Parts: sequence; C-alpha cells; structure tokens
Amino acid sequence: MDKLSIFLFVLSFYTIVNTGSGSHSLWALATYIGGETPFPEFMVVGMLDDVQVAYYDSNMKHFIYRGHNPTDKIPDNEAQDGAYVFGNMYNTLKVRSFNLKNHLNLTEGVQVQQRMAGCEMLDNGEPALIMQKANFNGIFADFAIYYNMTHFTYDAGKLLIGWDGMMQAYKRTVYENVYLPMCIRTLKSFLKRGKNVVMRKVPPRLRLIKKEVSGGLQVSCLAFGFYPRHINLTLLRDGQPVAEQELTGGEVLPSGDGTYQLRKSLEVSTEELKKRHNYTCTASHLSLDNKLDVSWESGAERVHLSTLSALLVIVLIVILLGIFICVKRSRFTASQSKLANVDEKVSEEMNLSSDSET
Repeated sequence: MDKLSIFLFVLSFYTIVNTGSGSHSLWALATYIGGETPFPEFMVVGMLDDVQVAYYDSNMKHFIYRGHNPTDKIPDNEAQDGAYVFGNMYNTLKVRSFNLKNHLNLTEGVQVQQRMAGCEMLDNGEPALIMQKANFNGIFADFAIYYNMTHFTYDAGKLLIGWDGMMQAYKRTVYENVYLPMCIRTLKSFLKRGKNVVMRKVPPRLRLIKKEVSGGLQVSCLAFGFYPRHINLTLLRDGQPVAEQELTGGEVLPSGDGTYQLRKSLEVSTEELKKRHNYTCTASHLSLDNKLDVSWESGAERVHLSTLSALLVIVLIVILLGIFICVKRSRFTASQSKLANVDEKVSEEMNLSSDSET
C-alpha cells in the first residue's frame, strides 16, 4: 500500500500547485484496489482547492459531504450528481483494472488503479479546464485527458491501446457538455458554502534561521502560518536571488492547523562567512500589500558581540559607580547624624552648666 499513499500525496500536491491564485478547483482522487486488503474496494476523496469536502467508498455506496461545520448539509441534486460520478468512476476503474491485469499477466497480489479527475474555474466564474489522469500500480503512464476550452488532448499512455479519432471526438463531447457543466456547477456550490475556509487570507510570518553545521552555517528562510498555500519565497545574497540548485527544501507543507509553511535552506561555508555577504529572505503573498523582508549579514557576529560586551562593561561600571555613590552618601548622612547628636549633647551640657552656676 506504499504506492497508494505516495501516489495520492503526489496527486494532491499536483492538484493544489496547479490551482492558480485567480482560480478555484474541484478534484476527485479515486482509488480502486484489486486483491485482499482491509480497505474498501473503491474510495474517492473530493478536494475543493486544498480542502477535503467529500468522501465516497464502495462499502457505503453513497456520497458524504464534509463541510467546515458539522451541521452543513448538501442538496439532494448535488448528492445525486456525486453518487453518479463516483459510481461511474467505480465501474470504469474496475473494468480498466481487470483489463490491465490481464494485459500485464498479473495473477497474484494487490493491484491498484487510481484516477484524478476534476475541473478548474477562474474567479470570474468562467471554466478554465477539465482534466483526468490515471495510474496503475505506480506507473504514471496509464492515460490522461485534458480540455482547456480550446484544446482537447488525449494521452493513451503505454499500457493499453489508445482510442481512435471517433472515440476521442465522442469523449470531448461528453466532457464538454456533461462533465464540465456538472463539475463547475458543483464547484460554485461548494465555494458558496466553504468561502470562509477556502477564500480566507492569512498573512505569513517570516524568519531567517541560522544553524551551525559541519564546515559552516545553514541559512534558512522560513515562512509559516499562511493561507492560501500560494507564496513566493526568495533567498537573496547581496540583493541577488540564490540559484534554486543551491537550495534545499522548497516544498509547501501543511502545518496541521489549516495553514501552510515553506522552508528554503542554503549551506554557507566558513570561507564564505568571512566575506560578510548580506542574506535576505523576501516573501510575497495574496494577503500582503507589500513584501516581507528579513536580513542578516554574515561575519558580523564578532562585531555585534564586541559591541554587546562593551555595552555590558559600561553598564557594569555605571552600576558599580552608583553603588559607590550610594554607599558614600549613606556614610556621609550617618556622619552628619552623629555630629548632630554630639552637638546636641554638648549644647545640653552647656545649658546645664549655666543653670548650675546661676
């Protein structure tokens, strides 16, 4: 089942990345499993942009809407559309899996047939594309259909014989007049119910992190806590972008709280550190009017440390001087008090002496 997990992740990532900032998408990620496993024979996960909104499997045989609120309900006509589409997926995947199993002479083990299908819509409500891709046992060459309102393409892959021109023309008609309107209609409905989730904007927080590694430092740009997931994060060296091949990381990952994070790291050698380059992390995001920037100059730690040490010495001297002055003042006050007491006693004695003489 490792192939299943990996492929679903890749499909989800591919889907989300290809949803531009000026569009929204609705995708179904379907899996048919042939063989003995603890999982349902057929499963579908529905994704609105990067939020799961639907689920269907062959055990339940009905469509479940998963809204942001537990009380959210889906209209009967949408539930029927979902059940129709997912039921059709189930039948076609089952047939294709059977054909591929015979074609490849696979008689034992677990066979996995997967499909990603869905549509994308521009912010103005116009359809942008409808697409379908298939995979068998982790081989990304089963078949693919792509229609972007002007061009229709079909990639037969390398596993089975492809369709002829007549079949491709039929498929284009079906996609254009049945599946695309149904998908766009459902996408608009989901967006209306889930706009507080998928259309929210949360600005990123930006950090430049330095970590000692063997032979130098690792300088990392970290953007976190942002939504939606589309972000431009760049690491600059002396005002020039660092080449992507020098960087590690660069994948947008979920943070577990409905937001995302992205890290890009650069290894900086000890020799490079001596050159006092200026490193800057800069990020742009839909939630920001201006770019976020955070900078650090390599080789400047000693200067900063020396300055800090000097400040600490000055503060220590001021504190000691203050203590000295306070002690001196207290001693001076005590001396004056003693002198005053002595003068008072002397005055009393003189008064007593004068009285006795009188």
